[in-house]
Amino acid sequence: MYVDLMSPYGFLQVNIKLANMLGLEAAAYWAELLNVYPRVIRKKQDELFSNGGFFVIDREYVESRTTITKERQIELDKALERVGALHSDPNDPNRIKIDVESMYAVIVEDDPKAIKEIQKKAKTRRDDATKAKREGIRLNLRTALIEQDPEVLSAMQLWIDTLVDGKKFMSKPTVTAFQTNLNSYTQSKAAKLKIIEIATTNGYNEFAWAKQVYEKSYSKPIGTFIGSQTPNGSGKIDPNSGF
Repeated sequence: MYVDLMSPYGFLQVNIKLANMLGLEAAAYWAELLNVYPRVIRKKQDELFSNGGFFVIDREYVESRTTITKERQIELDKALERVGALHSDPNDPNRIKIDVESMYAVIVEDDPKAIKEIQKKAKTRRDDATKAKREGIRLNLRTALIEQDPEVLSAMQLWIDTLVDGKKFMSKPTVTAFQTNLNSYTQSKAAKLKIIEIATTNGYNEFAWAKQVYEKSYSKPIGTFIGSQTPNGSGKIDPNSGF
């Protein structure tokens, strides 16, 4: 046990010059990326080649190794991107590509004016911090999604993205409740997509609001969905319904 705790694997070595230039967090984050990258090359070489060098970073693992939060990691991605050492996928902030040669050029720079320019370029701006925080929230909410159908999953992801970008209140329980209510209401893929579309378009974070619009504007009088009223208004499940 003592050996395991004190082994080199339990420590993280950082480049002192990089820490002085870009800060200790950036140096620690970069060090962990370099720890992870060789394993990515060995295990996912074909994936790297087919995706232009991009790979999916396990941010929870990086956080456990560095104590740097997922939100802060994304913020550091932006800083490293500005100095050319990292590139992130605009459609998926978890997909990144690192440029070791560009970082080497940064680290070996000795000209004070050039170093100052690098520091100025890498400095995290307020808008980047806000964007990074929003991306962190988005990623956290997406982990609450449990859906096998790729189209429904994509629609749910768009719903989350739209509401987060619109600064609507969202939480994991909100996402879970929406999914639970949606799946209890209907198993029809078409109906699910339409309800999610209504919620996305109108900025609804609650299923009941989207359901109300759906039943008013799109629900058919015959073959109604589970939970809705039958044509005679009895409130029972329609036996003729295929859903």
